[in-house]
Amino acid sequence: MVREREEWEKYRERLLRQAKNFEKAKATFDEEKAKFKADKQAEEWGREGLKGKLCAAEELLSKERAEWKAICAKDNERMYAARSKISELEGQVADLKTKVENAQAVKEQAEAELKAQISGKDRDLYAKDVEIAKLKRRLREQIERSESLEIDLEAEKSKVATAEEAKRKAEEARAISTIALNLSGYVAEE
Repeated sequence: MVREREEWEKYRERLLRQAKNFEKAKATFDEEKAKFKADKQAEEWGREGLKGKLCAAEELLSKERAEWKAICAKDNERMYAARSKISELEGQVADLKTKVENAQAVKEQAEAELKAQISGKDRDLYAKDVEIAKLKRRLREQIERSESLEIDLEAEKSKVATAEEAKRKAEEARAISTIALNLSGYVAEE
């Protein structure tokens, strides 16, 4: 568009120069016409000479006018092409803006979904942490019970061992007393 604008500016300057040249030519023509009238009055030229000059000037003017119209037609074509291109580019810009807005909306929706997922995951993690804490507490309680049961078991084992020791000693004492009774009964028979 910048290049087209520069070409248009150059073209415009050329048209302005041609317009100035046309004005100069017209002024020259007017001067010559005035000079011709003065010459006619002064020299009494004939009608044919005047007609020739006038036809030449009109022909020159007609050629310049045709060139001017051709230049204007070309300028209009360029302007129409530039306007068409601008309209096309504006349409493309509008399409791109729509695409960008759609992409932004999709991005925002994805971010919202991710935030919701992260929030859900955080809640899940918190629930898991609470569950882990409960399980740890129950495990400690079970360990404490287990230790308490082991202590009770050791106490029971110790009681059983003591009872067995007492039982063994009682059996030894019974055996000794049975032997002693048997000996005393044997001694009494003799």
